[in-house]
Amino acid sequence: MCAHQEASSDLHTALRNRCTETVVTESSITGCLIIAGFLSGLIVCSAIYRNVRLRYTIHIYILSYAIIDLVTSLLVMPFTLGALIKGEWVSSESACQFQGYAISVLGIFTVLTMTLTAFDRYMASSRLSQYWTFFKQRHICIVLAVFWLFSSAIPLSSTLDRNDFVFHPGYGVCRSEAKNETYLRASILKIVIFIVPSVVIAICFYRAKLNIQRRFKDPKLWAQEGRMENLNAWKDEENKTKLLAAFILGTLFFWVPGYACDVADAFTNEKFLPRSIYLLSTFLFNVSHCVKPLIIAAIDGDFATEFKRILKFRKIRRVVDVNVQGNKLGGDPKFMPETRKYYCQTEEDDDANLTKANESNV
Repeated sequence: MCAHQEASSDLHTALRNRCTETVVTESSITGCLIIAGFLSGLIVCSAIYRNVRLRYTIHIYILSYAIIDLVTSLLVMPFTLGALIKGEWVSSESACQFQGYAISVLGIFTVLTMTLTAFDRYMASSRLSQYWTFFKQRHICIVLAVFWLFSSAIPLSSTLDRNDFVFHPGYGVCRSEAKNETYLRASILKIVIFIVPSVVIAICFYRAKLNIQRRFKDPKLWAQEGRMENLNAWKDEENKTKLLAAFILGTLFFWVPGYACDVADAFTNEKFLPRSIYLLSTFLFNVSHCVKPLIIAAIDGDFATEFKRILKFRKIRRVVDVNVQGNKLGGDPKFMPETRKYYCQTEEDDDANLTKANESNV
């Protein structure tokens, strides 16, 4: 058994004095999480690229999260792997500033995107006609671009207060280190950025759930009144809400330990927790980048099917949408999937399969 200095108040000493077994274990876990996070983001992006059925409005949110996973795995966490192997920060000071800034920007952008996603689901469950008008793909992309700019600007306030990013030996990453005179303000800002959006997210999903339950209170009445098309639309929105709610809650679940450590440090103005606690929160944060495909596949059958095709190295499919009259449909997101018939085609027999599909619906 190796002797640990986890309870030491000097986190730098605890990081440098690890035994070989600890170094190998921590480095191996970090390396595996980096690879898993990269593959996770890659498979989600590939599925959206390969399947046109995965290119509606809600998939823009999922694509944004996947891109964040890719950026984190490729540009952020490799610095942490090097620090855990060496026992100290091995990169340059500029690299530390880059990692700290990137972590702040990606974290803020993720929280803002989650908030927008929750509001999207609230609008879809309460005002469906207005939702189709305002929540179009172009509008969502514009809002996400504004979020990127806003997320990039917030960490600059730390720089203006002369709070540089420094290496935290517990987390294994570079973080904003506030001066004593600005520590309380910086700590409150970190908490507010997480707590306020979390409350908004919870309220939006709760209201969305209540609205959906009211819509489905008496589906037989909908059928008698000849409103089955509307009922199908609401069912489709319910499935989307379940997917995104599980997606966001699954991510936030792994973020809680890290924010708990931040709150503890905020009220003590010192790093008093054992290094293993800080490092565990870093590991869990990276696990949140790896579990997204599992959450998606468990709820969304289209994603699950496309994931299987990717893992089996099958060719890209073209999905042709044909209505009940046999006419090809455009990419109008207002047209509910329940009223469509999809025909999956490989590229070499597109024309033949399309003709067969049309004849079968005459």
